[in-house]
Amino acid sequence: MECILNQVDPRFEPMQGFKYRLSILLCPDRFSFLVTHASTCKLLKLSSYILDSTDIQKAETGGWPTIGDDYFGNLSKVDSGQLLCQRVDIAVVSSKITMAPPEYSKRSNMQKLMAAAFPYNADEEMLTEALADNGPVSAILVPRYVPEYCSSLFPGSFLRTAASVSLKGIMLRHSQFLPRQVFVNIYPQHFEMTVIQGSRLLYLNAFRYSSPSDVLYYVIFVMEQLGFELSEQEITLMGDVSQSSAIYGQLKMYCASLRFVEKPEGIDYGDSFEGIAMHNYFTLLNMPICE
Repeated sequence: MECILNQVDPRFEPMQGFKYRLSILLCPDRFSFLVTHASTCKLLKLSSYILDSTDIQKAETGGWPTIGDDYFGNLSKVDSGQLLCQRVDIAVVSSKITMAPPEYSKRSNMQKLMAAAFPYNADEEMLTEALADNGPVSAILVPRYVPEYCSSLFPGSFLRTAASVSLKGIMLRHSQFLPRQVFVNIYPQHFEMTVIQGSRLLYLNAFRYSSPSDVLYYVIFVMEQLGFELSEQEITLMGDVSQSSAIYGQLKMYCASLRFVEKPEGIDYGDSFEGIAMHNYFTLLNMPICE
């Protein structure tokens, strides 16, 4: 396990956990922690860890390990994961995602929609989260051990879908603009593509990829299916991407322009977190402000 970020505000007091809120983002090969003050939403700690291939058993369906012993064993060793906080939110990342209108939000209906989109086996659990009151619902498939370990390690925690958190953050920051907007959220093994126009969700889906050219292919494919011209479209990027990455370089050749998503409003960042590429942690940062 390698720590790739561990930034702490000097005023953070680990023994005063009851004052804080803990947000955790779980990805198949990494996990990240955010600690904020429960009442002021001041950012106090931001950390992220990536698992080496030797730390977890061979990944299978959806990129997750076959069993969760090593994954959650590593997570439980991290000091952030041992905090006793006022509230704990855990968002889970999955490439197996489907969307449904509110009238299909009953679990039995969501299960039918999910089964139509992906192979659904007994070792997987479906998690759902509404995007708003009486709004669309996202559903994801994750290994059954994920909610089981989360319940054991973090009793009383709130389990969420990362795709919904990201979309809520996008809507909160960008829905006041009327022109169509395209967002691409990059994870190491898959990416999510979201298209909104004002407060309307036009499209949300996830695609697995093995090379940067796969990302470009799927973005072009979706844009064509929606009747849009990629060469005329600005795309907003977030997640595991930088200006030096191959994904950025390939998209830049075909898009009108690229930009990184702005950090969420509603959080007091302070000087301790200057210089961090906050677009890398967009989903995590939105967890305490997008419930």
